[in-house]
Amino acid sequence: MSTLIVIICIALLLLIILQIGRVRDLAKQLRGAEEVEARNTQMTGIYLVAFMVVFLVLATASAFYYKNMMLGYGPNESASAHGGRIDSMMSITLWVTYSVFILTHILLFWYAYKYRHQKGRKAEFISHNNTLEIVWTGIPAIVMTFLVISGLDAWNDIMGDVGVDDNVLEIEATGYQFAWQMRYPGPDGLLGRKDFRLIEGSNQLGQDWTDLKNADDVLVNDIVLPVNQKVRVRITAKDVLHDFYLPQFRVKMDAVPGLPTYFVFTPTKTTKEWRKELSKYPEYQVPDENDPEKMRWETANYELACAELCGVGHWSMARKVTIVEEDEYEEWAAEQKSFYMENIRFTKDDPNTGMLFPAEIAARRAEFNTEANTALQTEDDADNTLILKYVTFETGSANLTELSRYQLDDAIAFLKKNADVNSFLKGHTDNTGNFDSNLSLSQRRAESVYNYLVKGGIAADRLISAGFSSTVPIDTNETEEGRQANRRTELYITRDALPVIERLSK
Repeated sequence: MSTLIVIICIALLLLIILQIGRVRDLAKQLRGAEEVEARNTQMTGIYLVAFMVVFLVLATASAFYYKNMMLGYGPNESASAHGGRIDSMMSITLWVTYSVFILTHILLFWYAYKYRHQKGRKAEFISHNNTLEIVWTGIPAIVMTFLVISGLDAWNDIMGDVGVDDNVLEIEATGYQFAWQMRYPGPDGLLGRKDFRLIEGSNQLGQDWTDLKNADDVLVNDIVLPVNQKVRVRITAKDVLHDFYLPQFRVKMDAVPGLPTYFVFTPTKTTKEWRKELSKYPEYQVPDENDPEKMRWETANYELACAELCGVGHWSMARKVTIVEEDEYEEWAAEQKSFYMENIRFTKDDPNTGMLFPAEIAARRAEFNTEANTALQTEDDADNTLILKYVTFETGSANLTELSRYQLDDAIAFLKKNADVNSFLKGHTDNTGNFDSNLSLSQRRAESVYNYLVKGGIAADRLISAGFSSTVPIDTNETEEGRQANRRTELYITRDALPVIERLSK
């Protein structure tokens, strides 16, 4: 029904225009064509001047009204060190082009009125005017020269890379349909190597796990950065062309598959400071549409977006950017977990299963020393048994694995430091298989640890060892996890004399 009404209205409008044309033709016949033409020309000139005034007033008023939203003024001023220079260039360019816009439109419409057709006026033929051509060529050329030179100077400063001695935080942004994957360096401050040929289900970025710089890299979805810290963003893409765009920081760079780019910037306002500034503007003193209990300024966030039309899910690539104080950033960074350590370490995809990283060695040593010292501090020795959870053996054998030496070396260092401490090494198995075979295996494994400690410099009279087969389980033998827990080596420590043990019989 609504469609029919629209069609009828259009038809009536066309009919009205046609009738107006016929009325004008009749007027010409009654008053004379020349008189009507002169009157129409006069009115057209007046209408054009009126239109010019209304048009320029509305254009200027709308630009002023939307300057905060569209032109980067007020609450949308730059929040980065280089952004002020970009805003300054944009303002200069805007005022230059605005002045030309106003002047040319005034001249255009004024000339249309001044040189309208009038009876007795004869047009003058002018083939060319050298002065006029020099003016309208020279002035724009001079203005453009200044704009271009200042722009190139700003480009060279803004787009320069970091220096060797710069204190810089380097992160990486990888765009894909339809999200961003952010990668942060760990405590080493370095991002590991990548290779697109390594991309698979468990390795979405193609990180090269043989490069140990990848071991502490962190993968997150949103961006968190410290204020006043120079940041270098590596920018790349996995599939199609994307664009890394931080509008509040005046950062924009294409993310091109196979062609890494970068952008260097320094955020100068924390999210809290920016929100406080937004609270001064009426457009942000309204309830947030997603959280009506809060004002819009309270929920506002810096944004990471894709500024390239990369597909139907382009809109979903928006991510939150949070700028915090240095101590807050350090606290946040300390809470992040390494993707490699959480998802790859000691799995089938880990090429480094035969070694420990320095951080792992230090963490295991601290854990062992804490447990051992805590055990010795209690008056009762009943809880002085430590499970050597990182001491393992080859399957069905008493041969220690290569990684076992790290915890055994920690035990040697602890016993050397505490010369009055004696140790009882206990071997245990699950209940799978023959009891006598398990007993023999548990005794031999305990002896292997005993011999390692003796070779490490611990006096033999401070040590004893024994195997207990499956007689002392700490978990159920009905599940694989329980049987794994029962296959263990224990270290009992005491400052008293070692107990007299009665070995189990085969």
